[in-house]
Amino acid sequence: MKKRYLIVSVCSMAAMFTLSCTSHETSVADDPVALVNPLIGTDGPGNVYPGVCAPFGMVQLSPDNGTSGWDRIAGYFWPDTTIAGFSHTHLSGTGAGDLYDISYMPAVPPFKVGEGELGVYSVFNHAEETAEAGYYSVYLTDYQTRVELVATERCGMQRYLFPKSAEATVFVNLAKQMNWDYTMGSELRVVDDRTIEGYRLSEGWAPDQRIYFVAQFSQPFTTYSIDTVVSEHPVARYNGLESHIGRFVFDTRDGRPVTVRTAISAVDIEGARRNLAAEMPDFAFDSIRTAQRARWNALLDRIQVRGGTHDERVSFYTALYRTMLAPTLFDDVDGRYFGPDRQIHAGTPGARNYSTFSLWDTYRAAHPLYTLIQPRRVPDMAISMLNFYDQHGMLPVWPLWGNETDMMIGYHSVPVLAEAALKGLLPDTILNRVFDACVATAERDDYRGIGRYRQLGYVPADEEGESLSKTLEYAYDDHCIARLARYLGRDSVYEVFARRAKNYANLFCAESGFMQPRLANGQWLPAFDPKAYTKHITESNGWQYLWSVQQDVEGLVKLMGGPEAFEKRLDEMFTLYPEESDTLPIFSTGMIGQYAHGNEPSHHVAYLYDYIGRPQKTQQYVSQILRTQYAATPAGLCGNEDCGQMSAWYVFSAMGFYPVDPVSLEYAIGTPLFEESVIHLENGRTFTVRAPGVSAERSRIEAMTLNGKPLERPFILWNDIQAGGVLELTVGR
Repeated sequence: MKKRYLIVSVCSMAAMFTLSCTSHETSVADDPVALVNPLIGTDGPGNVYPGVCAPFGMVQLSPDNGTSGWDRIAGYFWPDTTIAGFSHTHLSGTGAGDLYDISYMPAVPPFKVGEGELGVYSVFNHAEETAEAGYYSVYLTDYQTRVELVATERCGMQRYLFPKSAEATVFVNLAKQMNWDYTMGSELRVVDDRTIEGYRLSEGWAPDQRIYFVAQFSQPFTTYSIDTVVSEHPVARYNGLESHIGRFVFDTRDGRPVTVRTAISAVDIEGARRNLAAEMPDFAFDSIRTAQRARWNALLDRIQVRGGTHDERVSFYTALYRTMLAPTLFDDVDGRYFGPDRQIHAGTPGARNYSTFSLWDTYRAAHPLYTLIQPRRVPDMAISMLNFYDQHGMLPVWPLWGNETDMMIGYHSVPVLAEAALKGLLPDTILNRVFDACVATAERDDYRGIGRYRQLGYVPADEEGESLSKTLEYAYDDHCIARLARYLGRDSVYEVFARRAKNYANLFCAESGFMQPRLANGQWLPAFDPKAYTKHITESNGWQYLWSVQQDVEGLVKLMGGPEAFEKRLDEMFTLYPEESDTLPIFSTGMIGQYAHGNEPSHHVAYLYDYIGRPQKTQQYVSQILRTQYAATPAGLCGNEDCGQMSAWYVFSAMGFYPVDPVSLEYAIGTPLFEESVIHLENGRTFTVRAPGVSAERSRIEAMTLNGKPLERPFILWNDIQAGGVLELTVGR
């Protein structure tokens, strides 16, 4: 079924949303958290959760509507009216339905119980819901109960204000499951009249998830019961897998709230105990909320913007916030973590271990953004990838909770590692490990057509699915290895991978002017339609993947017949709109012609005009995308958030530049959203982009200076930014 998503600027729901969640002007420098609205993107295809998370935290404590479906991949969908639990793990806009671990549901008899997976639930109203960076609150109408959430990196705290009752109840549901996730087994033990502990084993997208927990209530429960249930999931039911639901009853006739603090671990219960003692030793809910707000403010304040509309500033700081929800910490306070080899590892001294790398998406802009505003985390992320390589035999593709999901394609740890090395952000002591892991991963002949890619110079369409996309993605990754090899003085390896980086040309068909799938015998796959979505192209069509040659735009221009022909084809990309008879898949959203901003292969395309001397068209389309594909409403994301990539595009582009090829250490200039953006760099300097008078009507750049000197090309360098200074843009109509 064709899905279309329209972002509207004025409607009754959007107006209510704006009034209830962003009701007052605030000085960004004082309190940027006030401009973060986690409810943005919870409607439409954004697939984000509205709950609480510390920066890059392992806990994502958030409400769940209680039912499955594409729109509820993150557990929550704005149009829904039910809440059936608050669970401690979620994914931020990935399109993959997993996690939802350790679910709590407060209730007062009589309980409302839905059919199937819904279970005990309540209705709620958005007018009685608050979402901020680090804090969430909602009123459960059926139980007259206020729920508040806060979180540290490995712990979540919930505060329930029940009505006065002798039977205020908290359900702890280890059998709760939605979407792809199902319970493989659990244990729930009562330690004393305030403390419980246990574990939940589950499968879904990731095959072997283990989560241990320890929880303590602020007051004793008067009675409890633990029921053993058989999972409703067909696989679990077939195997007779059992799980547990605990019911804990409290006397709240004195009006005191019931607070519960929960620590999680992927290692063992002892790890959860240590995490609780270290991060949440008491029930100081308000102190945690204050501390987390201060922490988020400090990180968000690394980029300060001035100008634009209030809603644009809300969109910007919400996007910046979302870029720091993943990757997620995946270790205990003592450094131990669960590895892809199913072993417990002690960790690397002085480094934290990370997981949840959505690399096919995030190598493009999210990780480049971390090099600017989170450079101290970059080495830890790199070491996490290297440790994964040591334990798994290749660099991670899409790791989740100590598992390789093998979702998406390419070996896109490579650009992340290479970019960090080339920018001087990695210690010299690990550079050889980085190089060896990148090369070994790229030469793994038994993985997804890499062997045939090395033999033929492309992945053959009659032997491997997604062959066109894999060829182009492998060629880009090989370019990154070539850059790294040259940086390290490995000349012979550089030559090999520089040649491999040109393999994209082996799929360019001069007759059609498109990249086309190719058979093992060298012939083109017949009946190629560039508008069609087929098994040969990953989540895209021939129009969208034509431009996936970030490493050699000049070479692509030559293949397409020169700058004029290249410009004409780009123009067609943005003006050839789908017809009513076209069937668009769920990931083809945010359409401007054949350009699909809702999916990552298109994200750099508007900037390609810069490379042929037509920057005004880059400015035209970047301004259009910024202002039509993002909004400060529940439907304010035109596609899956994908662990920060959708938001990172916005953050970069709103400041006025974008990393088309991250390892080039060069940024293409677009047009900014704000009159001034200031990046506070780790080295103590600031880099400022100024565009006085910029607006939707005045977005064309007439002149550029860098530190007072004319800038002849619409590009700036990493070193320009790190040196500090001012990029001044004169704008006009």
